[in-house]
Amino acid sequence: MKNRALTYTIGFASIGLIITLLISFVQRKTLNTYQHHQPYISLGDVSKNHIVSGALLEEKIIGGDKSLNFERDVLTKFAAANGILHNAYDGKSTELGVFEKSNNEDTKALLKEAANDSERLMEAAKVKWQSRQQRIVESTDSTAIVPVVNFDEPDQAFNAAYTKSLSSIDAFAAHEKKMAEADTFFLSNISWLSIIILAVSLALVSIMLYRIQRTGDQKIKENEQRLALQSDASSQISGFIEAVSSGNYTVSLELAGDDGSLTNKLITMRDKIKENAESERKRGWSTMGQAQIGEILRTTSISATELYDNIIRFIVKYTKSNQGGLFIINEDLENQKVFLDLVACYAFERKKFLAKTVDAGEGLIGQCFLEGERIYLKEVPKEYVTIGSGLGASKPKALLIVPLKLNGKNYGAIELATFTQYEDYEIELIEKLAESIASTISTVRTNESTRILLETTQQQAEEMKSQEEEIRQNMEELEATQEEMRRKQTLIEKELAQSQQQTEALKVQEKRLIESQDTLQAIVDNIPRAIFWKDKDLRFMGCNKIFADIAGLISPQEVIGKTDFDMIWSSQADSYRKDDLEVMTKRTPKLDIEEVNVNSEGTESWVLTSKVPIVSQKGEVVAILGMFEDITDRKQKQADIEKIVQEHDSAKKEIQELRRLLEIQG
Repeated sequence: MKNRALTYTIGFASIGLIITLLISFVQRKTLNTYQHHQPYISLGDVSKNHIVSGALLEEKIIGGDKSLNFERDVLTKFAAANGILHNAYDGKSTELGVFEKSNNEDTKALLKEAANDSERLMEAAKVKWQSRQQRIVESTDSTAIVPVVNFDEPDQAFNAAYTKSLSSIDAFAAHEKKMAEADTFFLSNISWLSIIILAVSLALVSIMLYRIQRTGDQKIKENEQRLALQSDASSQISGFIEAVSSGNYTVSLELAGDDGSLTNKLITMRDKIKENAESERKRGWSTMGQAQIGEILRTTSISATELYDNIIRFIVKYTKSNQGGLFIINEDLENQKVFLDLVACYAFERKKFLAKTVDAGEGLIGQCFLEGERIYLKEVPKEYVTIGSGLGASKPKALLIVPLKLNGKNYGAIELATFTQYEDYEIELIEKLAESIASTISTVRTNESTRILLETTQQQAEEMKSQEEEIRQNMEELEATQEEMRRKQTLIEKELAQSQQQTEALKVQEKRLIESQDTLQAIVDNIPRAIFWKDKDLRFMGCNKIFADIAGLISPQEVIGKTDFDMIWSSQADSYRKDDLEVMTKRTPKLDIEEVNVNSEGTESWVLTSKVPIVSQKGEVVAILGMFEDITDRKQKQADIEKIVQEHDSAKKEIQELRRLLEIQG
């Protein structure tokens, strides 16, 4: 019995030793395999993460994110990926650990190719950034002469290098995974051999080792539960990522068995994506609002009342307000009083035609106009305003009043009310829109005053022509009288006295004519536009002080008798004279024509020109009256808005293309 026990003991010990050796071998081999392959497998994920992060950061910088730096943030990412790949190839220490220099030729070739592709990607990123910088220089310096460059080529080269680099890393990762699977398969066979030996041993000692077997079954059950938990966690992570990709940023994640590190990282990733998407939405919303209000303000075929209605209707709807009013400055010259008129409103109680006047400094509207600063109330006084409908009325939760300021001058105010609250970016957009509206109001008022002055000037010109004709007739009568004096010597004294009286009358009329001309000159000198008039031979008959300054003349009298060929813009003289002849021939005014002008220093600028033919009482065109206004700043603002819209569309297309590439690769 003792020999049998000894035999069993020796046999069990031998089996146990064999199993122990096999398990030790498998464990050691597994550990070595893991230590050998894990850095290479992690290498692919880490290097891809650096490359993708660098590409995304570069797109953010191009999109206008001033908090990022190309050298510090983008090139650092690409350089980190390149450094890991080169150190792994050389068998050096990296942030992933120490790499064993591989003896496998395929591994070395794929790793070398990935490292070279990452270097090419970094060079393509530099070229793309330099081309973008060149584009910024061209857009800011419109007078610089630069060669024509195709900016799409650096972008295409970068995209190709980006795709090639990720493909090389994926090929290397797939190769390493295949080698790891081969080693795992070998270890799996040895494991199965150990299990078979163990199963035979357990069959022989099943009764004696019942408790051990039961313990083993419990461990297997625990492993299965752990595997089920891991599978469930993978499904949750996959669903979480899909929800975030589809725009659901409220999705939550709770992983069973996780210590919180992975969950926190995924939640942080979700919050960052949400923050970026919200920032992009706000920027796009503001840009679109400026572009749409620009279209409304550029409409010239409607009346001022309809324009004001369109403005307040657009602002209320676009900002999702519930009520709004547009107040414009007005002046009572007789009483020397400044007040604000409500020229347009939206949802103001239930009156179809609402007339309201506010004195400067009166109430919140008058105070906002007087101080030139916005007023934003989150607690609206109970009796200040209500927003009503067919079912009732209620007090708004927020009130915003923004002044219409342009170059330090205030033209009125916009009042908005809402049942919600205004965000900072919404208030910022409304202030930008207020500046554009103020510019349009200034232009509308200038055009109206110019039209009135043109009509007054033309009427005075007709009166001057009539007085000149009367003087001419008087001169003819004077000559006839002198002839009669020579024939009638006996009546010479009487005729002389009569002639003196007529001469005095002529002097009075001449003095009045000079005073009328001085008054007319003072009027045109005070018009805020450059004004000139020419005779039917297109020689200058006069101009105002603004025109003389632009032409480089000391006084308006110097322009008399000159032509466009004698002025500093002689290179455009043919075009100007052709345009003048067309107005005089067709007898049709040309109003608000945009064209290029050259000042006394030779600088080109955009001007808004109007020309009107002067017709005498006989129906003959005897002169032409013209005026122009410098609109270079307005043209520049329009160009800036169009540039912002184009850059937004371009950035949006590039982000969509990048997302498409990521989806194809992932």
